[in-house]
Order: sequence, then C-alpha cells, then structure tokens
Amino acid sequence: MGRTIYRNKGSKDNIIISLAGAHGVGKTTIFHLFRKKMADNRKFKFFPERYRKIPPFPFGSTDKQTAFRSEIHFLQQFIRRNRNVINYDRKYNGRLIILDRTPLCILIYSKSLHLKEKDYKLIEDTYNSVDWKEHYVIYLVAEPNTILKRIIQRGAIDKRREKWNEFEKDYLLEILSYYNQFLLSKNQQDHVFVINTEGLNEDQVLEKIMELVTELTGYSFNKEIESPSTQMNLIKFLK
Repeated sequence: MGRTIYRNKGSKDNIIISLAGAHGVGKTTIFHLFRKKMADNRKFKFFPERYRKIPPFPFGSTDKQTAFRSEIHFLQQFIRRNRNVINYDRKYNGRLIILDRTPLCILIYSKSLHLKEKDYKLIEDTYNSVDWKEHYVIYLVAEPNTILKRIIQRGAIDKRREKWNEFEKDYLLEILSYYNQFLLSKNQQDHVFVINTEGLNEDQVLEKIMELVTELTGYSFNKEIESPSTQMNLIKFLK
C-alpha cells in the first residue's frame, strides 16, 4: 500500500501517530481531549480527520451511489490533510504529530458499504497512489454493544447522524471485522497498537494513549528524563 513508515527515536525526525477505531468507539472525543491537554505544548501538532465539518453526503448511506460519493469526499479530505502533514513535516522537526483517523479507514468503510466493484477499485487505486505519512496507529476497541451505546448517546446530541446508518449493529460488526482484517494483518503488525477502552472513561483512555506514546517515542509527559523502552511486541494490547 502507499504508505511510508520509518522510526528513529534517537533522531529529530517527526513521529506521526494516527488514532483509529470504528465510529462510536470514542476516537474523535479522545483526539480533541488530547489536543486540548497539549494546547500549550509546541512539541505536538494535531490534524483533524476532515476540514469540512458538515459533509456534503451522509456517511454510511445504503444507497451505493451516495455511499461512493461520501467516501470520495472523505478520501479527498484525507489527501488534503496528508499534503498539510507533509508540508508541516518539512518545516519542523522533533515534533509529535497526532492524526484523527488513519487513512486506511477509507478502504475499511468502502468495503463495508459494499460499493460497486469499479467504484471500490477507483478508491483503492487512488488510495494506493498517495504516499501516506504515518508511522504508528493506535487502534481503540470496545465490545460492539458498548460502541452501540456510545453511538446512541452521541446521536442524541447530533441529530444529523441519524442519516449515517450508525445505529445498525450488522453494519458496525462488518466495519469491526474489516478493521481487524486491515489493521491487524501481518504486514501492519509492526506499527499497530491496540487499546481496549472497555470499562474506561475518557481520561483513562487518554492516559493509556499517553503511556503508549511515551513507549513509542521516548517522550516524557512528566518532563522527566526517561530512556525509551526496550523493544515492544509487534502488537501490544493494553487492558
């Protein structure tokens, strides 16, 4: 796939980390909480999942044509973000760059929406043509019923999401299946790390993420001098 991965804790290279997970798991909420917490820290730079707050097409539509257009829109937003990440990466060094969503979710959701073969192929080819800047993925998971409860709570606040097909359990289960297939495949194992959010509140999840960021990068949130951890497992499940 079109992806550049490099790591060097001892260098001044920027390190780019994506937060990933199915809709409703709490990924974007944690992303904003993390960004707020590090607002005064120039070491960190945060990039949202998209720049257009209100998408032109509802996500998760059962209409294949609408679903295709929504995924093309999301792909365009990711390409724009990737270009901004590249520009930032060239301008600064020694920074920790945090992304809301991994670009790989485009393929995951496109698969789950059962697009026409030619439409999915167009999205896949376009995805693979991009040199995506991403070094690590922190994959947030929870039980399907837990995610559905979170979706219902979120939907009560954002009525727009009622059109996004998010409340369908079968749709969620299929997305979770593709997340596991794409993110936990053998060729992804060296840079994907899983955090189980079951039974954790937002602050506890963020604490887990910060601990993992320290292990991956050697950065100390307590401003203490710490040596990077020893070699980690290919995939680390934090419970």
